[in-house]
This record gives sequence, C-alpha cells and structure tokens, in this order.
Amino acid sequence: MPIQRITCFKITHESDIQGILDQYEHLSKTNHKDGKPYILETSAHKAIDDPRNSGYNLVAMTKYASMEDVKYYDEECEAHKQLKAFATGKLEGPPLAFHLEV
Repeated sequence: MPIQRITCFKITHESDIQGILDQYEHLSKTNHKDGKPYILETSAHKAIDDPRNSGYNLVAMTKYASMEDVKYYDEECEAHKQLKAFATGKLEGPPLAFHLEV
C-alpha cells in the first residue's frame, strides 16, 4: 500500500519559502533509487496564513510505494540531503511529519 507523507515546516523568514519550494521542485526531478525515480508524487506549497496553522507556513507532500522507500528518502537519498542542507538554519524547530497508508 502506498505511503503518503505530509511534512509541515515553520520557515523562519518569509523570504526563504520560495527557495525551499524550488528545492522540492528539484527533488521531484532528481530523486533516484537504483538509478530510477522512486518518489511517486511530490508537491510543496506555502500555507495560507491562518492562526490555526500554529506557525507552520509550508507543507510538503510526498508519496512512496513503501515504508522502505520512506526510509531510503530519510537516510540515503542524495536529493533529500541537498534539500536538508539548503534548509539548514531556515527552520524554526523540527518539521512535523505524518505518514498515511493511502
């Protein structure tokens, strides 16, 4: 069963949001495992300002074929490593992530 990951970020400065959105666009084109793309779907969006957001202002959604692919993404994916390096110092606290069987 596919796994949908929803990740919510608190980006410290509004001016950094577009750069992180661009990194997700790059991730969608460059993710590879065993020489092939393995992330089934990728999207990231700036959240609409609302007090119920609790400060989370960017949401990313990625879909994987399995939890094994999620683990690969977290531990080995070069495209994800690049995204994390770009985001270093731009986040207020760790992201909030949910994994759903879809």
